[in-house]
Amino acid sequence: MTPDPRLIDVFDSAGEPYRKAFSTFLAHTDQKANAMVWLEREIEALPRRGTFIDAGAGNGKLTQILQERFTKTIAIEPNSSLRADLIAACPDATALGEIISRAEPPAPGDFVLCSHVFYYIDRTEWAATLRRLASWVAPGGVLAIALQHHGTDCMRMLHHFTGLRFDLSSVAESFAGEFADEFDVRHDLVEAHITTDSLEPAYEIAVFMLNLIPLPSPPARDDVREYVARHFAQPDGQYRFSCHQQFVRVQRRGTAH
Repeated sequence: MTPDPRLIDVFDSAGEPYRKAFSTFLAHTDQKANAMVWLEREIEALPRRGTFIDAGAGNGKLTQILQERFTKTIAIEPNSSLRADLIAACPDATALGEIISRAEPPAPGDFVLCSHVFYYIDRTEWAATLRRLASWVAPGGVLAIALQHHGTDCMRMLHHFTGLRFDLSSVAESFAGEFADEFDVRHDLVEAHITTDSLEPAYEIAVFMLNLIPLPSPPARDDVREYVARHFAQPDGQYRFSCHQQFVRVQRRGTAH
């Protein structure tokens, strides 16, 4: 079926339009740099850096950067196209093609990362997914779950057009209460912003952000442009909107061996 030209583009994460929009996003934000500072600090503080598990590794770009800090890497990616990119980027990693609920990593992880994956998991499965990810953590190890913070400009825009919100806080707090004897749970906010000099890249990034989730009923291009102009335009002519990340950090108690 031919897409309606009045509606925003809907991206396939393996397609060129997605790659172009993602590149535009990276060129106009400090999100990746700020997240790397957080990740590097956490990895440096680990009592042992034996096994890294990347749950939802995508094309392996982040996996490739972080794997250098560990002896062994296990990467989980159920999308076959992205998994092919992952294997090319990280040929020495053990690549698993199952979804998180079915994956069986061959070793516990000293660092388990699940970055921006929960958008694609049914909310009824969030608690079970968190428990499963935590079960892979070695004694003294850390699980880090990254999601865009529900209070950001980007998430308010997503809610405006789709009615959806993403907030792991209550699920994480329930987990913390249930497993207080085994795990320490902490929430960290890592601030980040998108800044562009004109409307067009701001609009392109807004469309990219709306594509964080499946869009069976994409909004109109004109409506998204109008929203970006009304909410993100600055007096100096720039466009600026927040994209802070929430990191749920779960550390298993015990001594690393």
